[in-house]
Amino acid sequence: MSISSRFVLNSISRRGVAALVGVLLGAAGWCLPVTAQEAVRPFRFTMEDYPPFEYEEDGKPTGIDVEVVTRIMDRLGIPFTIDFYPFPRAWMLLTKGKAEAATSISYNPSREPHLLFTAGQKAFWTTGEIPDDYLWMTEYVFFVRRRLKDSLEFRSYEQLEHDNYRIGINKEYTYHPAFWEHKLNTHEYIGPSEAFGALAEGQIELFPMDRTIGLWTLKRMGLESEITHLGRPLFRKPYLMVFSRASDYPDIAGVMKRFYAELAAMRESGEYDQIRSRYVSGASLHRADRPLRFVCEEWVPFEYLADGKPRGIDVEVTDRIMKRLGVPYEIQFYPWSRAWLMAEKGQAEAVLSVSYKASREKVLYYTPEQAAFAKTGELPPDYLWQADYVFFVKKKYADTYCFDSYEQVRTNGYRIGTNKDYSYDDAFRQADLSRIEYPDTKAGLTALVAEEIDMYPMVKTVGLATLKEMGLSQSVTWLPKPLFSKPYLVPFCRTSDYHCLEYIMYAYYRELASLRRSGEYEEIYKRHVLPEQ
Repeated sequence: MSISSRFVLNSISRRGVAALVGVLLGAAGWCLPVTAQEAVRPFRFTMEDYPPFEYEEDGKPTGIDVEVVTRIMDRLGIPFTIDFYPFPRAWMLLTKGKAEAATSISYNPSREPHLLFTAGQKAFWTTGEIPDDYLWMTEYVFFVRRRLKDSLEFRSYEQLEHDNYRIGINKEYTYHPAFWEHKLNTHEYIGPSEAFGALAEGQIELFPMDRTIGLWTLKRMGLESEITHLGRPLFRKPYLMVFSRASDYPDIAGVMKRFYAELAAMRESGEYDQIRSRYVSGASLHRADRPLRFVCEEWVPFEYLADGKPRGIDVEVTDRIMKRLGVPYEIQFYPWSRAWLMAEKGQAEAVLSVSYKASREKVLYYTPEQAAFAKTGELPPDYLWQADYVFFVKKKYADTYCFDSYEQVRTNGYRIGTNKDYSYDDAFRQADLSRIEYPDTKAGLTALVAEEIDMYPMVKTVGLATLKEMGLSQSVTWLPKPLFSKPYLVPFCRTSDYHCLEYIMYAYYRELASLRRSGEYEEIYKRHVLPEQ
């Protein structure tokens, strides 16, 4: 689908109106300086058809970026236009100075001669650090025909090259450095709609596209039932509002600086999130015939019941995220073994506070970064919280019992309590310790106080909060040397038939990252973590 429609927005402030009056006076014969006439011509934005960020509806521009541009330019008092074009033409207009700015473009060193970039935007290329002045984050995945989803796979770009899959690409798109390092069998298309059409007709096997835009475009094209996507992301990167070096608009660098300042203010005030949440919601892309079910065990202060209602850090975080996504949900509490059984049987959509374990992959979706932690030790960006395990002991034995190594624990013959179906870590599992199994944390701590066991390994935060809840804080303490640390996650269930569950999972992770960047997560965490921790 090619879009090339022109629309002059009416959202112009009093300063903008005054400027336009000046133009009219000049047209009537008044001798205004040329620079003044140039300064008041509309500022030209070009956009690609990228729903829900920028697209046309009933002949008018709409979408997240359109609303953001409208509010910012109105506040700056600058009249403007929006033109919709396929990206190759939009790029030509930018390079020739026929457009001042464009939305949803990423940084690439080859674009520097044509576009103005800030230091932070350029630094992402080498550091991977998200710049403060980004417009939105894109996450590319491979789209495939549904009937081929189980036979096609994406493990690496080397594998794609070896398997010689036909891959659709969009003209002038940069994608990602690793994408171009291999001789892939690529076929070029003018835009996403054309590439999706080719995918549906079997001309290509794979098409890389931003997940959100892809799903919206498929819905609009009526191809939802024919095309889906592979869950594993190819790459993530920030999309920017870029400004043309070739434009003769007066002080375009100053306009760019003021635009970014207003964008930062919108983010800080929450205005940007409010705009985004009205467009990018689970409700807009999936059919929710029942609440999405999270299952978990009680782990104070992260998730627990108080007066019969879910409470805790993860409960608050999940509530904010699911409300932003517009997806109805519920949280149900069970002993861990029962929660896991529900996940196995597809009776739950997601599990709160569970770690990665290779054997769980047949039941749970894990992102590559979550799975990689077991080998690299690198904290995945989509973790929920980080657990530090310690040995809890009775206070009266705190000076007697010690933990130097698992070999020393085994030699001393300490009896260790563990929770049923917990994964712990490899070293702990392989230590051949004398272990007694319990159904949950409260049962394990009760056994410790009763001296059925000598040591009980548990997350320090969870153990302390549970002891306080049980009234046992004066009886039990912990040994200072940590056993291990690992991230706890919110993996979603492969076994569930909930519509668009993978999409919702990645949307959940995106909003979780947003909560961390904004400081909201830290604020929630501090309110729940006990002072003595």
